Amino acid sequence: MSSFNGFIFDMDGVVVDNHKFHFQAWMEFAKKYDFPLNEEIYRKDFNGKTNADLFRSIFGDISESEVFAYALEKETRYQSIYRNFMKPLDGLIPFLESLRSRKKKIALGTSAPTTNVVFTLDNLGLRNYFDCIIDGSQVKHGKPNPEVYLLCAKGLNLPPNECVVFEDAILGIQAGINAGCTVIGVATSHKREELSDHVPTIIGNFLEIESRLQ
Repeated sequence: MSSFNGFIFDMDGVVVDNHKFHFQAWMEFAKKYDFPLNEEIYRKDFNGKTNADLFRSIFGDISESEVFAYALEKETRYQSIYRNFMKPLDGLIPFLESLRSRKKKIALGTSAPTTNVVFTLDNLGLRNYFDCIIDGSQVKHGKPNPEVYLLCAKGLNLPPNECVVFEDAILGIQAGINAGCTVIGVATSHKREELSDHVPTIIGNFLEIESRLQ
């Protein structure tokens, strides 16, 4: 692990363990607009995709302004549910401090909209840890397309093969692999056994990673 120079973090499910709060917001949204959704569909088809991809898969070929309106409604709902429960994933801040002390480069790469990135990073005081932040507004193609992680590597001025990606979603793991990065699975939104078919190294949180840096 110490041979890598770049460390790229997905946000939802990696920086924060917020799966159940997003799922609750989506279930309320699905009930209002009467489309089928359950946890299996959410885990398989929603995690890692941009809001534009998600809302167009639900409502068809809608305009950018309609995507924005639906996204604002859903994310406002999510933020109100999650606000009082926010915390970094266990061990995250010590791990980020350790990376900084080792002069490693750090990026955030997420399909989440800018509003959720601001909500998460600024409320938890995490923004200054990241040398590069890429969110859903900067990518044209959601995961498993590698675009978000290629942009992160470029933003860190490193080749992808010098970067480690931390991902909780299967589509995100595929995106990291497709980008040519080394990927570590984070077992938050999926169980370890669900991730084991997709990635060889899996952690439950960042308390488990420090020993690998020695």
